[in-house]
Amino acid sequence: MKTFTLLLSGFLLFSATQTYSQSVEIPKSYTLKTKEDYVPYEKTVIEIAKWLVKTPLDEQLAKRVEASKFIMDWVNGSPTVNVELNEAIMDFNKKNDGMLIIYMASSAKYVLENNYSKDMRAKHRAALRDMIAVYKNSTGIKKDKKMEKLIKMEEAGKLDEWLTENLKISK
Repeated sequence: MKTFTLLLSGFLLFSATQTYSQSVEIPKSYTLKTKEDYVPYEKTVIEIAKWLVKTPLDEQLAKRVEASKFIMDWVNGSPTVNVELNEAIMDFNKKNDGMLIIYMASSAKYVLENNYSKDMRAKHRAALRDMIAVYKNSTGIKKDKKMEKLIKMEEAGKLDEWLTENLKISK
């Protein structure tokens, strides 16, 4: 009976993940000119960020392109959410295209889910952890020495050291 329950639980979890992966709606036409234009899309940004993390980098490529465009447009013009990028972050995109947009979406998600948080360390930590999750769980990932180092630092509880060293974010 225990085996059946475990199998059923696993199947339900897998089914829920597959359904969720396909259920996000990417806005097709939108206007982002004034501060008020951004607010209605905040929940959409959060949902897209979650979808980007749950969906392997090499799946649903057309939808991923649409999601990336929307996130770029929204983040680049948002009056309430800032996403800081530097060379250390952009390097993660060199081997695995799509990591940068995960970083941007996850940073925005953190800010929105945490009452427009200004906590730079927490925002970047959350975004890096989402990138790590994608790297570990996606299919078709190319080995990346910089990501492997980041993973080891995170596993050793030293992610904040990486933030200080690479993003110059002090405690």
